[in-house]
Amino acid sequence: MVRDELRRFIGLNDGYADMCSDLPDSLDLNENTVAAFTRCGIKTGTAFLSRNFNKIFGYARKHFIQGDLSFLIKHIHPDDLQAFIYFAETATLHAVPWKEAKAGAVHECCSRFRHLNGQWIWLSQKVIVLSVTPERHIDHVLLLFDDCTIAKQAQLTRHNFQVEKSRKSSKLLDLLAPVSTAHTKKETQTVANRAFAPLTRREKEIMSLVSQGCSSKEIACKLFISKHTVESHRKHILRKLSVKNSPEMVHQSMMLPGEETV
Repeated sequence: MVRDELRRFIGLNDGYADMCSDLPDSLDLNENTVAAFTRCGIKTGTAFLSRNFNKIFGYARKHFIQGDLSFLIKHIHPDDLQAFIYFAETATLHAVPWKEAKAGAVHECCSRFRHLNGQWIWLSQKVIVLSVTPERHIDHVLLLFDDCTIAKQAQLTRHNFQVEKSRKSSKLLDLLAPVSTAHTKKETQTVANRAFAPLTRREKEIMSLVSQGCSSKEIACKLFISKHTVESHRKHILRKLSVKNSPEMVHQSMMLPGEETV
């Protein structure tokens, strides 16, 4: 049980015991709750990650431990990324430790996350601030993740049913219908394009380096190929993903299934 893991870790670490010895007993945890103690203030890094991480996220625990926030950002749905960034910024600007504020130290959001199998799952993320920096920004935190995909899908299904039921009696809902339909068709076409034009391993390597901000010359040096070859691969990637430029390529790359191993 995650609660027992948290208790053991806190019991073996005096620093965390001082910050949150009573916290595990006050939390609503279940077998699908992933817990992590991390730092994101004076220093960064993961001190604890529950063993069920692989079960929920699909990836090996080392990917989160090594990447921390960058791992989350890489796998969050592009349409949810801006809201996630705003959530993280707001949380750190209003950071109050658990011992001072209890419920006031808790911040929550919900985002779509790309599982290792390529499917999007909804994750409810709870950030509990344990300590702050001298500038009163987040330092030590307890992160809790819960897979809420089934509940979210049920919510969306109810929403769609209610909208369709009310559309004839609402001019606003009727006006929104074409926009909603067009957006769905665009997403479907994008997925179809990727399905019929899979990227090669080399193209995926180049796209990954582009997303890291590398120029064609830098990519050529890293992969020991010519700059001309890199440019050729980039053109092929743009065509296969049906995008016009590198920023759009990076956006689409975040929606493709990952290559990580478990």
